[in-house]
Amino acid sequence: MRIAQALARLVIVAAFGVAAAALAQTEQQPGGLTPPGGSAPLGGPVYLNPPPPGPGIPRDDILEVMVRAALMSFNDANLTGNYAVLNARLHSEFRQQVPADRLATIFAGFRTNKIDIAPLLAHRSTYTQSPSIDANGILSAKGHMETRPWRTSFELEWRREENQWRLWKINVRVRPPEQ
Repeated sequence: MRIAQALARLVIVAAFGVAAAALAQTEQQPGGLTPPGGSAPLGGPVYLNPPPPGPGIPRDDILEVMVRAALMSFNDANLTGNYAVLNARLHSEFRQQVPADRLATIFAGFRTNKIDIAPLLAHRSTYTQSPSIDANGILSAKGHMETRPWRTSFELEWRREENQWRLWKINVRVRPPEQ
């Protein structure tokens, strides 16, 4: 019985020790989270996520994914003639004003000319204006992808709905670079 009690005490003391060590690691130091002794925790330093570039503007990597997802949904809709998925990505107000069949009419030129912008995935977006959020809460990204021989330009906007960014505007142009 004494061995069991001693073992239980030892487990409790060890648990408190682990909890205290974890609590000590949460103290923020410049360059990352480190324990009070100044040595890096096992496995190396732990760094916090960088702060977002502006109020509400997603980090660069997240914005790049948002741009690519919008453009690839647009491209898939044009290649298949099925605009349901692109329509589902739209903000509900936009979706009500522009149903899937209307999207098919608007982007018919891409379909009839068999324009496939999928190869743009190999290129990073170059923004012609810094991404920003206007007074109405609209996140705007304008730029292009250096595709050759023609340039693929985009103007995309998102608006918050149910705690996520939903596509509010999509304008894509594929033209020679001088136009």
